[in-house]
Amino acid sequence: MKIVAVIVVATLFSFPSTSISTEKRPAPHYRAESSVYVIDGKDTTTYVTENRSFRFADVLGDEGKNYELGLLLEETYHNEHTDGMDEVRGNATIKAWTIQSGRPRKLRWAFKENGNQGEVRDRFFRITAWGCCDAPTIYSYYSILTGRKLYVSNSDLLEIWGDGDGPQAWRYVAFGYADIHDSSRPPQLQYGTDKKIAQRFSVVSLREYYDAPQVFVASKEKVQKSLDLRDSPMEFTIVLKYQDGVELRVPVEEDAMRADLAQLPKGYSLRAEE
Repeated sequence: MKIVAVIVVATLFSFPSTSISTEKRPAPHYRAESSVYVIDGKDTTTYVTENRSFRFADVLGDEGKNYELGLLLEETYHNEHTDGMDEVRGNATIKAWTIQSGRPRKLRWAFKENGNQGEVRDRFFRITAWGCCDAPTIYSYYSILTGRKLYVSNSDLLEIWGDGDGPQAWRYVAFGYADIHDSSRPPQLQYGTDKKIAQRFSVVSLREYYDAPQVFVASKEKVQKSLDLRDSPMEFTIVLKYQDGVELRVPVEEDAMRADLAQLPKGYSLRAEE
């Protein structure tokens, strides 16, 4: 086996104070290394990248009027691509530190997830595992406040804007297969906030993972990808539409999915999950 490696070093730093009335103290430097290398096997060649970088994130408070905290994120993405294979195998390691001026950084949370890339999306950190062949892309959404894993979806979260100010006014709908390699686990329909999932149902049927529906939310029969329900009751319908015309409709009333009122064709059922 022959390995050829190239290493790139990235440094995140801040400048010391220039005030002449205070003693100058060097600000801490945080360093990260990125690398790329090639593994020559007997019959194949694997190309490996490991990218590590920093970013700052200001997190909005519940009321939406100010920022609750500032975070320093360290992101590491390890990806492998082998000649002759379409799949890019990857995993991500994300760490967050609380940043306060003049104080050492303090680790707030850390997680590892299968995936190829990540990004901050409002008060979520989203990890994307690229789809391959007939396998769908998998999005894993983590709370940027706690590092807790919340939603798993095969598309963007559906957003519903209810009464109130800031993030606490928003609700989210997700649908997806968490692990397409485990056929015993059906896709899940999830509903909640950016802090916790309130309800989770497995959608049980004979459908295969590559035969996934499109997901919509509807109010007064208008099917959309998002809803603005300010000054209205938190009532709408989650609609799953398959390519062959089959539809599943799950109503939401008083801020809860009503599985007992769901319109399900023969052969489909909802199973409540913890």
